Parts: sequence; structure tokens; C-alpha cells
Amino acid sequence: MEKYRGRFQVDKLKALFTKFSSKPTPTRAYLLTDKSADGKQFVPKLIKTNWQYRDTVQIKTVAFQKTYLCTSDFKFLDIGLPEELSSDITLQAFSQDGDKQVVLKSKTDPKSGKPEQFIVVYDKKKALKTIDVKSLNDQLTIIESATYSNFVLDNDLQLLAVVEVEKAKSKGKKDSPGSKDYDLDSHEYKQSWGEKLSTIFHSSIALIDLKTEKLTLIEKTGLSLIEPFFFKSAEKAHISVGCIGLQELPYKLGLIYCNNRTSFLLGSSISSDLPDGPIEPEVLYGSSGNLFLSSPRVYFDPVNGYDCKAIFLERDAGGAHNKSARLQQFCFESRKIQTILDNKQKRELINNKTEYSDYGPLFLDKMATNCFTMDGKYVLLDSETPVFTKPYAVDLKEKQLKLIKFPEGFCQILEVKNDWVIALGSSINSTPNLYLSNIANSTDLTNLTWLPIEDPASKKLPNITYETFAFPARDYQDKLVTGIFISPTDLRDSREGSCVVTGHGGPHAQLSAGYYQSVALYAELGLKVCLINYVGSTGVDEDYVNALLGKVGTNDVDDIYDSIQYVIANKNVDKEKLILSGGSHGGFLVTSISGQHPELDFLACIARNPVIDVASMSAISDIPDWTVCEADGDCNLKPLAQMYGRTPEEMANMYQVSPIAHVQKVKVPTLLLLGKEDLRVPYSQGLLYHRILKARGVETRCLIYDDVHSLAKIDVEYDCFLNMAKFMEKFIYYRS
Repeated sequence: MEKYRGRFQVDKLKALFTKFSSKPTPTRAYLLTDKSADGKQFVPKLIKTNWQYRDTVQIKTVAFQKTYLCTSDFKFLDIGLPEELSSDITLQAFSQDGDKQVVLKSKTDPKSGKPEQFIVVYDKKKALKTIDVKSLNDQLTIIESATYSNFVLDNDLQLLAVVEVEKAKSKGKKDSPGSKDYDLDSHEYKQSWGEKLSTIFHSSIALIDLKTEKLTLIEKTGLSLIEPFFFKSAEKAHISVGCIGLQELPYKLGLIYCNNRTSFLLGSSISSDLPDGPIEPEVLYGSSGNLFLSSPRVYFDPVNGYDCKAIFLERDAGGAHNKSARLQQFCFESRKIQTILDNKQKRELINNKTEYSDYGPLFLDKMATNCFTMDGKYVLLDSETPVFTKPYAVDLKEKQLKLIKFPEGFCQILEVKNDWVIALGSSINSTPNLYLSNIANSTDLTNLTWLPIEDPASKKLPNITYETFAFPARDYQDKLVTGIFISPTDLRDSREGSCVVTGHGGPHAQLSAGYYQSVALYAELGLKVCLINYVGSTGVDEDYVNALLGKVGTNDVDDIYDSIQYVIANKNVDKEKLILSGGSHGGFLVTSISGQHPELDFLACIARNPVIDVASMSAISDIPDWTVCEADGDCNLKPLAQMYGRTPEEMANMYQVSPIAHVQKVKVPTLLLLGKEDLRVPYSQGLLYHRILKARGVETRCLIYDDVHSLAKIDVEYDCFLNMAKFMEKFIYYRS
């Protein structure tokens, strides 16, 4: 262990964080193909890829582009040097034929200090034009949030964008006190879409003809419109536009990380000359008001254009904030819905009930923008399974899901183009790489040959070994707790080295066997890591997710406790060298178990924006329904009025399942890392815990950052790592 001890010096910690932050991750890939000599299929010619890394010197995320030439024997050669992408570019889209590209550039006017937005249009040779967004509508702003907004470009240079239109002030109205025309509405509260979306209040869709620079607004009162798409128009000289509408009334609930909000599928048929007035779209599906719809995708045929059907992910609104999805198909001509894949399937236990099958409901946030095979018969997507995230092909006609073999523990489908698919892949001990595979040449979609774009050996982290584990959950029948145990390679067969125990947030999320910078850093410090997927995690089935509702603070804590006992008994972990670490609900878990099981005598506890008191959080979080659902088990979709004014018994239960109910028994030294701008779990939660520990004489530190719930700003993450490492070092090496 002496070789690792020196790595806790501050200078070495800084160098270590910078080293791993500079490892690039691919974010996008675009394939350029040519017809083969016989004209029967396409062969890849060039692959343009976007990558990004976190620069700790400039304190920003740097994006760059690399281009690869694909040789006749399918080797990939770098062409030139990586080219840094302008940080001004916030959105980007390509036409279906690949001949045109549009980007959104944002900057601040040096004189006025006001933000400016410009749409730049390119063909294969040059920039065709630049359009000032304010020239289209001086009250309009294109929303740039990657989690909320997107561009869609068709071959005729029609562009769809998610926008917000500012309400114009009445003429002459002013905000200054004493003004004769004082604006009484200037300080009225406007509710946003919550955590990470605090500047977005109401969104519409803009249809922009880039040739004529004319704009038509698609607007619906009471709904925020997102995820626009084109579909086949039933009328000549008309453009058909669909989108998803999020219900705003009577009150918005936090949207990010929550796929249980009420939403609808809408459509419009718009004259191709683009009328001046706003268009109100029609609600086509979801009028029952109890569904969440997302990720609409329409097949495009190079000859016949857009299809008249859209596939999308559908979940029940209300209940768990992350859950399995149905794959639905809606026909705009017949206005009929067809279920391609349901989410009622229960994942089978196999091998004497020691592990789960690869087949179950879908668990994914979104599908790739281009996800169809050339013939439109299959959709390729990725989905969480227990411990892994794997690629699948969906047979739309037969309504079947087929597992595709993949060389890494984590897969994300990025692009399907002319029957070639590009995927991002990584593993616990392998940094992200890109993989290319051909569907047309495969007689078996389940057994594709994946070609790595970059040498896999250059991605390997030889100091890390890992293995998955599973054992029966004590609080449920026929359910397994799953996890991943990671060790520095040289400590794998030794009980040396402390073990960091981590449960994910959510609680309905998953720790998959992909690359995590935090895990790699722990291994470099000589630390073992236990990642735990307790019952209630995603990736198994809907029953597994819902089993935790109303039982947080008890059953999930039992699963963490039993996982600790499992790795002590089976994975060379020293019971006297345990460290707790977790964020959000993971922070809830580590602060809960430190109070419920003080006999485990943990070395240290690190909690990032933890839920400490569910009862008080119910009044201040952007997702009050979370507290009702998770603590009280009230999982039905309810009017907002029924989420507040809970009974004394319900509020008491929220308190009893919380870490604060056990704080008097806590003795473990605890580090709190809090975000001052956190709307999901406001930092008053962690600050209260810190104050109580301090008053009781328990060793504790509290660091507060100008950041949101994820604490993902580069300088914040940098400081968190340094302080976490130094805090752990104190109790690993200097514990009295």
C-alpha cells in the first residue's frame, strides 16, 4: 500500500485528475458512404466524429472533431490532426441526404452585453448563409439546452427548432420605482422546468424556411412543446410537423431525470409558404392525460421521403421517476396506435435463479436520431439490463426484441446510416471508443462483427479488474441484488486497500459496467469499489422498480448492508476498511446506513447533495411528488393539490424513513458536498445534517459550491475530488 500512499499528495492528486479528465469521450459520429462497385450496398468512406474532454487549465469542456478514412480492408486511418470545434456552436443538424448542415452559434454582443444567436447553413462546399435569429422574430430565443432542445433539418432546408418567445412589455412600462408607468407585473414569479432547466418556462416549435428566411410558430397554450419531427404530409404543398407537448398546468414539476410527466403527441399540417400567424397543433394521442411520451422517430426513405408512422417511447405518468418503456407506433393517416414492445414482461431468472436473462422491458432515455435500418424493418437501440447496457434490434413487423452481441460492458447506439451502425462502447477498465458494424452483410443481426475505430489496447486501464455479482434480496422473493466489484489489479487477491461502497441515486437508476472516471481515480489511489444496484434499480423489469416504492430507508438500506457483507465474505474486502460514498439518493443511502448500522464502524462517509429529511424536502424540492411516491408509496398520478397538505401520519413517516431519524447514532466522520443552486435536493438538507453532526461532536466538513445537483462543473468536480481524497486519506492512514 505504500506505493499508493504517496498519490494522496495534493500535487499528485491534481495531476491524476487532470490526466483522467483529458481522456476524450466521443459524443457524435456521422458516416459518409459510397455505393459499392456492384451498386448493391453502401461502403463507409469517411467517419466524422465529435469528441470532448474536460480541460482543467481552461476550466471548460473542449470539443473537437476527428475524421477517419475507412480503407478497403476496414482499417481506420486518422486524417490530419484533431480540429477544435468552436465553443460558440450549441446545436447542430444534418439533412437526411447528408448534403447540408446547420449549426446554431451563440455569442454575447461586446457593446450591449446581450446574447446573440445566429443560424449558419452549409452545403458540402461552403457556408451558404448566416441568419440572425432576431431578424426572424425579435422576441424569439432558440433554446440551447442539450437535454431539452434539438434541431431537425430536412432536405429542402426546412428547419425545426425548440424556442421560447418572450412576452413583450407593454409600451412605456418601466421597472424603476417612482416611474409614472411602473410595471406591476415585473416581479411576478415564473415557474420553470426545474433543476438544470431553470431558465426555461414555456417552449414552442419554430418551423423556419432557411431559403426564404420565413418563420412560422407552432404554439399550444398550457403545453411546452419539445422534440419536433417531420412526417409524411397527406396534402401537397404542405409540411407535416409533429412534436411532444409537456403539460404545464396547474404547476410544472421538475423534468430532468424524470420520465413520468404528463405529455401528449401533437401534429400540424402547415402550408409550405409558411403562414404568418401562429399554428395551434392538434393533440393526436395521449388525451387520457396519464402518459409520458418521448423520443419520437420517423423512418425516412431516400425515394419516398418521410413515413406516415412514428415510433416513440411511452411510460405511465406518475409513480416512479424512472421506469421501463413501451415502444409504440402511431399512424398519422389512420390515427391508430400499435404497441411494438410492451413493458409488462417480467425478466426471467436463469441458472438456478443466480442471474437474470438478457430479455426484459426497455430501459433507455432516448433512441438515436437515426435508428432505422435502410428497409425500415428494424430499429436499433440500446437498453439497460442488470449491470450492463446492451444493443438490441427491434423487428417492427414481428414485434420482437433481439439481443446484439457487443464487446464492451456499456453500449450506446449513436447512428444508423445506410445499414451501417456506429456505437459508443466502454467498460469499467476501458475508456470510451467507437465501433462500426454492417447490418446488410450480416445474416444474423444478433451476431454482428464490431470494428473498433481506435485501437482497443490504447483504451485499456490495466490497473483495474472487475467482476459482477448477484445474490438473493432478503426483503423480496425471487429478486436479486446485483453489483460490480472493482479492484486495483495488484490488490485483487489481497485484503489490502480500503473499499468504497456506492449506491446510485434516483433511486430508480442503474450502475452499469461502463467507464466511470471516479472509479478509475479510486483505483489509482489503491481503493477497491463496490457498486450496488439494489432492488428498485432500473434494468430488470417494472415490478423490480416498483418494489421499492414506499420502502426507501429500509429495504434499500438492507440491500446496501447485505452487499457489504457479501463483498467482505467473497471479494477480499477488509471489514475495518470501509468507506461510504454516494450522491442524491445515493447520499440518502450512505447517511442512512451510517446511522442505522454504526456497528460497521466505517472509516468515512462522503455524501453529495444527499436527501436528509424527506418530510422537509417535500416542500422545497422541484419534484414534491418524489417524496410522496418514494416514502409513502402513493404512486398514482395525482393532482398537485393532493401532494401538499399531507396528513401528520404521512409526514411523520417521511421523517422516520429519512437519515435524520438516525442521526443521533452516527459516529462516522462525514464530508458533505453541496450545490448552492440545487433545485432537486436544496442544499439546506445537507447543511442541516452537517450542523447536527457538528453539534454532537462528530467530525464533519461541509463544502458548498455555486453549482446544481450534479456538481459537474469542472472546477467543482476538481475541488470535490481533491477534498474527498484528502478526507479519505486522513482515516485510511492516520486513523487512531
